[in-house]
Amino acid sequence: MMRSVAAETQRARYVPRPSRGDQRRTQLLDALAQLLGGRPLAEIGIADITRAAGVTRSAFYFYFPTKAAAVAALFADFGDDMRQAGAAWYEGGNGTPLQRIQLTVQASIQLWRNQASLIVAMLDGIATDPEARAIWETWTQGFIDQIATRILNDRNDHLSRSTSDPQALATILMGATLYGMERDVRAIVAGQPPSPSMANALIEVWNRTLYEP
Repeated sequence: MMRSVAAETQRARYVPRPSRGDQRRTQLLDALAQLLGGRPLAEIGIADITRAAGVTRSAFYFYFPTKAAAVAALFADFGDDMRQAGAAWYEGGNGTPLQRIQLTVQASIQLWRNQASLIVAMLDGIATDPEARAIWETWTQGFIDQIATRILNDRNDHLSRSTSDPQALATILMGATLYGMERDVRAIVAGQPPSPSMANALIEVWNRTLYEP
């Protein structure tokens, strides 16, 4: 019996190692993120990425057809993390709307501060690099659509008091949040402290716009 329990415990603790392919993809994306922290996207070539990742050029093309595709994958991963951070509000979980906004804003701010270099590199790139701009616009539009859906659902549930077009309102709220995020991450990259009042300001904007009379 003891042997059986020990065997079960051993199996329960076993976590499969990532496949060699997964490791290479992770290496490539980690290398790209690191490079973006030091120079603009336009100045980074595929050779730079593969050299930093320690993999061959053919390995890069196995996962990504272009440099833009690798950047898109990097931002898609970051977007997944941001959606997870915002799950309390996006998914309409427990608590009051204000409580859900508080959880979402606080988690999102922590996440973007941890990725400050990546975000600043992308923001710098969108002004001059068409690929970077297209990636950024696709990324932000995905969040706008998700916000608009939540606004509509909350109206249907008689939680939201807003009356403006959901898509337009979502665009404005996303714009305000992105502006706050940009100020935050640029301060961090410049070696300055981020705004201590950012969370409270964003919470107030979202709550007053959507839920308070």
